[in-house]
Amino acid sequence: MLLALTGNAFAQVQDEEPLNKKSAKELLEKAELNFEDGNYLEALDKFTRLYNYKKDDLYYKLMMGICMTYDPEKKKDAIEILEQVKITNPEYSLVNFYLGKAYAVNYEFDKAVDNFNMFLASATVDDDSQKSIANQMIQNCQNAKEILADTVKQNIVENIKYPINSQYSEYTPVISADESVMIFTYRGINSKGADKVEQSMGSEAYMEDVFISYKENGEWTVPVSIGDNINGDEHDAPIGLSVDGQTLFIYKTDGGKNDIYVSHLIGKEWTQPTRLKGDVNKKDSWEGSCSLSANGKTLYFSSDREGGKGGRDIYKADLMEDGSWGNVQNISELNTVYNEDAPFIHPDGITLYFSSEGHTSIGNYDIFSSVLDANGVFSEPKNLGYPINTVDDNRYFVLAADGNTGYYSGGGENSIGEQDIFKIITGKIDKPVLALLLGKVYYNDVETGSNMNLYNKTPDFELEGTFKSNVETGKYVMALKPGSYEIEVELDNGQTVKDSINLEEITEYVVLKKDFRIYSDSNLLANNDPSLQALLNEELKKEGKTIDTLFAANVKEDIELKEMNAGRSFELKNILYDYDRATLRPESKTELDRLVVILNEHAAIKVEISSHTDSKGTDAYNQKLSQRRAQSVVDYLIKKGIDKSRLVPTGYGESKPVAPNTNEDGSDNPEGRQLNRRTEFKVLESK
Repeated sequence: MLLALTGNAFAQVQDEEPLNKKSAKELLEKAELNFEDGNYLEALDKFTRLYNYKKDDLYYKLMMGICMTYDPEKKKDAIEILEQVKITNPEYSLVNFYLGKAYAVNYEFDKAVDNFNMFLASATVDDDSQKSIANQMIQNCQNAKEILADTVKQNIVENIKYPINSQYSEYTPVISADESVMIFTYRGINSKGADKVEQSMGSEAYMEDVFISYKENGEWTVPVSIGDNINGDEHDAPIGLSVDGQTLFIYKTDGGKNDIYVSHLIGKEWTQPTRLKGDVNKKDSWEGSCSLSANGKTLYFSSDREGGKGGRDIYKADLMEDGSWGNVQNISELNTVYNEDAPFIHPDGITLYFSSEGHTSIGNYDIFSSVLDANGVFSEPKNLGYPINTVDDNRYFVLAADGNTGYYSGGGENSIGEQDIFKIITGKIDKPVLALLLGKVYYNDVETGSNMNLYNKTPDFELEGTFKSNVETGKYVMALKPGSYEIEVELDNGQTVKDSINLEEITEYVVLKKDFRIYSDSNLLANNDPSLQALLNEELKKEGKTIDTLFAANVKEDIELKEMNAGRSFELKNILYDYDRATLRPESKTELDRLVVILNEHAAIKVEISSHTDSKGTDAYNQKLSQRRAQSVVDYLIKKGIDKSRLVPTGYGESKPVAPNTNEDGSDNPEGRQLNRRTEFKVLESK
């Protein structure tokens, strides 16, 4: 039975002029050109029109099915379409290859492997390129079955939607360390020069442009073009941003070159990008992604230059005295025979995130992490797991300095466009150990630009890095690893101010806000803010700690204090209901009042209130009862002044037991049933 074809791609068919032999030939040429260019949504629309014009043409039907695998809304239909092609043309071996891909993108991995193996069994020499892909995807499917079986539920992934994402493609997000600005690639109808091309449903028809958004009151502003200084007539895409958000690395296609450029924020204007000096850009090769270390001394980048292990490899380069980049090295422990791309070095200076089609990828690009050891060697890459990684492309991962929120670009069924930017509220990503230092520089109480030299006191007072405060806003941001530092702030007129801080033994992430004030009248220097060391001590006191207790945490291993991070779950004791009902008993309210206090103390968290039952009764009845009970708790918390937007009631029924409901001999287990009848709350979001 043929599928009833619905949706945007098919709705357009009714509005088009009927095809004839001549117009069908012209449309076929356009469809195949769209397909070759990777504009699969446009190709799908055209092949669908051709199929509806001549439904007995298997080529139209095959191409329609192949294109569907690239459409999040149609990829499930692809299986049925391609299975129909296989029934009517079983001798066509390649249909098994395409069916394998269709099953894989729909998470039916066993069927995908079966079809890939059927293809390989009858493949010929002419199918060598597909054979290589089939073997790789078989391994991807095997990886996926293992990784998806261990879903990392502590990591919450959501499409950030409006105002960042649209029906077109948004990708390659880069953020400042304090998460105050996001710069990303937009490719769609609002791109520069879009008025000069035929309007398209897909993004491939348009040029890539750089767009920017700012976080205000916890929300992203409507993004706008970063300006004509950066966006030209060809492709422009942001690929890296310094910790302070004032140095932007850009991928540009300029006259056929695919190179990395750099722009600087002077006041509120970005300079025209200049091609990166040194050995990073190489003739006749692609360099299209990079990330700058927090101290500005090391650039990690991806390139397909000769001498690598695969198509694209990850390299690093050192900043030379003349401002160019040299001493380029292939980071062999990260690279495979497949593509590695999109490196991001976290402000902690040791954790590198990147995307790879190799290692233990579950399909296309997956996001991995690796940690730099004391000898300068990166650890074995670790797959970040599902739901961050899916069978679709997952690339360009960046993580805020505090380690709580990440962003990356991907496609798939949760996209509202072709490529979207997703937000990750981390629960099972190791939290960084560093101090984020931020503030402003003033001269006579007016914001000003300055040169800021950071010296590492140990072992030999080495210059760790050179930074600048913004010439118009005075703003600066630095990320400091554990160590002992001196900071020298120097104005253009030669006046300076210095401060020191000892971070040798910090064990967690801290934020220090410090303004540096310089006066023409030296008698006014007393107006300067407290020292960095005093600010650190004060910050620790806010958390109920002192510098001594913080450092002692490594000694007292039997004491573990955890923050209210996303993913943490807690059982609420003594939450009792009337038998077989959702009515709270009076004795439950003592525990709930304690929860009210906790929610008021942690005003930024959003929580799930979940209720669980034992196995008595039917599954459906227990689920409904647990949902009503969870709602009763939420209703009580709302009456106590907790905003309902922070509370998500969820009933799990008997689906998540923590103890056996019956003994091994089949007899009732009252103790186990009691443990299973419980109410919990879990932190969903922590800002």
